[in-house]
Amino acid sequence: MVLVTITVQPVSINTTLNSTVVFSCEAVADGLSFTVNNQEATLDTVIAKGFRVTTDNNNGTIRAELQAKAYDYNNNTEVRCRALTHDPLQLQFSNTTILMIQGLLDSVVDLDYTFINGSSVLLRWTAPYTLDNVPITGYYIVNGLVNITTTNKSIILSATNPDPFILNNVSVSPINDVGIGSSNNISFYYERVPLINPPVSIVPVIDGQIILLNISIDVSTLCKGKYPNSITVSILNTTSTVINNASIPLQVNDQLMITGVITVPNNLNTFIVNVSMSNNGGTFNKIPSFTFGFPGPVTNINSSTDNCSTISVTWTAPDGVSILYYILRIYDFITGSLVNITAVDDTNYQFVDNNLFIHRYTYVITGVNELGEGISNNATFSYQRVPRSTNMGTLSLDKLAYTQDVVITQFYIPIIVECTGEAPEHVTVTVQCNGTDSSTTYQIRNMNDITGLISVPLYEQCNISIVFSNEAGSSEPFILAFDTYPNITTTSTTPTTSTISSLDIIIPVIITVIAGFIVMALLLIIVILCKLRRHPHTSASPVLIKRNEAYEFKQVTPKTNKNVAYDVVNLDS
Repeated sequence: MVLVTITVQPVSINTTLNSTVVFSCEAVADGLSFTVNNQEATLDTVIAKGFRVTTDNNNGTIRAELQAKAYDYNNNTEVRCRALTHDPLQLQFSNTTILMIQGLLDSVVDLDYTFINGSSVLLRWTAPYTLDNVPITGYYIVNGLVNITTTNKSIILSATNPDPFILNNVSVSPINDVGIGSSNNISFYYERVPLINPPVSIVPVIDGQIILLNISIDVSTLCKGKYPNSITVSILNTTSTVINNASIPLQVNDQLMITGVITVPNNLNTFIVNVSMSNNGGTFNKIPSFTFGFPGPVTNINSSTDNCSTISVTWTAPDGVSILYYILRIYDFITGSLVNITAVDDTNYQFVDNNLFIHRYTYVITGVNELGEGISNNATFSYQRVPRSTNMGTLSLDKLAYTQDVVITQFYIPIIVECTGEAPEHVTVTVQCNGTDSSTTYQIRNMNDITGLISVPLYEQCNISIVFSNEAGSSEPFILAFDTYPNITTTSTTPTTSTISSLDIIIPVIITVIAGFIVMALLLIIVILCKLRRHPHTSASPVLIKRNEAYEFKQVTPKTNKNVAYDVVNLDS
C-alpha cells in the first residue's frame, strides 16, 4: 500500500516576455500531473497556449515537469501539480504557484488626486501585486512633458501660472528590475477663479404650501478649470439672519448647467437668497443677493389724456421684489361695474375711449411675481377739463341803439370745444362801468352760441368779462374794455385794442325795429276803425299811450325768439 506524498512542490516563477520556464513537481504516488488555471495541462486548449507536460517514474517516485512559454496572455497563470494513488484511492494537490511575466507588471491601482490649491495637486496610488522576491524599485510618472521617478506612492505636482483651459494628463507606472510596467492614467484641470462669475438664476416655484427654489448656474462660458467645486445657498430673513444653508450637486448637465432645488422654510413671505461658489483656486467674487417676496402695492398711480380719446395710466413699481407683470382692473366709478381686466408687462398702459369725458374710472393695480399676486392699490380719475376761455378773435360786441341815457349793446359768444370734456355748462357775463356792475349767467345747451343784449349808461368806460364754467372749474376770465360814447366802434385795451364793425348786425336790427313799429301802428288803426263802426254815435275817447320804457332800462333781455341754447339762470344788478 502506497500513501500519496508530494515531496517537491512547484514554485512561482518570474520571467521575461517570450522566455521558456519549467515548473517541477515530485511525489510518491501512482500518478502525477499538472493543472493550468484549474484545467488539465494535457488538454488541447492548454497545450495551444504553450504548455507541455513530461513525467518520469523512478522506483515509485514520480517526477513531472511543466514547460511553459512566457507569452503575454500567460501572465499571472496559476499552476498546480496533482498526485494520485489507487489503493487506497487518494488525491493530493500542491500549493498554487504563479507564472508572472515581470516585464508586464500590472499598473498601479486607486490612482486619485486632491487639490492643495489652484496650482498644486497631491497624486496618490496603491502598488500593484508583485512577487515577494521581486520588489518594485520605483514609479515612473509622466506629467505632460515632465518625467519624474519616485519610490513613494504619492507625489505633489505643481505648476507655475497654470492654464485652466489645458487638460493635464498624468500617467503612473511601476518599475522593477525588468523594467517599467503598465501605466495608469488620470486627467485634471488646474483650477482658477474666473474673473467674471457665471450667470446664476433662481426661480421660485409654488408647490402646494411649499416654496421651492430652482437654482441654475450657467458654466458654458467657463473652462473646466474654472468650474466651481463648492456651491452654497443661504436663505436669510429680512433682518439678514441666516435661516438655512444648503449645497447643490456639482454635476454639469448636457446644457453645461449646474442645477439644484432648495426648499424655503415655511412662514417666510419675504426672504433673501445668497449664493457663494468656490474651487481650489479660491472663492468666487461676491454674487448679488436675490430678494423674493409677495409684491407690495404700486405707488404714484396717475392718469392723463393724450388727446380727446386716449387715456394713459402710469404707476411706480413696488420696491424690493421682482415683478413678472401687473393685473390692471378698470372699473366704472359711477356704476361700479368692471370695464376691463388686462395683464400689463410695464408700468404704463393706454386705451381708447371715445366718450372718456363723460366717464370716471377707478384703476385697481396688482403686481404679480413667481410667488403670486401681491397687494393691490387703486385710484380714481375724472377726465373733464376746465373750459377754454374765449378770445378777441371770437367775441363780438356791437352797439345797436342809443337813447337819451343808455346805449343798447349786443354781445355774441361762440362756443368752441376741442374735446367734449372741456365743454362749458355755464357762461357768466359781467359788465362793470365806473364801479357799478351787473352779471348774468347763462346755461349752455347743445353747445349753441350765446347772444344777448345789455344796456349801459352813456358816456362811460366799461369792461365786459366772460367766464365759462363746468364741474371741473372755471376758465380764466376774458375781459374786454369798451366805451358808451355815441359811436359804433368798440375798442379793447385788454388784451388788445381793435375796432369792431357791426353794420351787418345793426342794419337788420334797425329795419326790424322800424317794421315792428309800422305793424303796431297799422294794428292800432284797425282796432280804432272797428270800434267806430260798432259805436257810430259815440264820441271818440282819447287814446292813452303809455310812455315807452324801452329807453329807461338798465338791462335788455333777448327777443322772444331767443336762442334755445341758453337760459338766464340769474341776474344781479
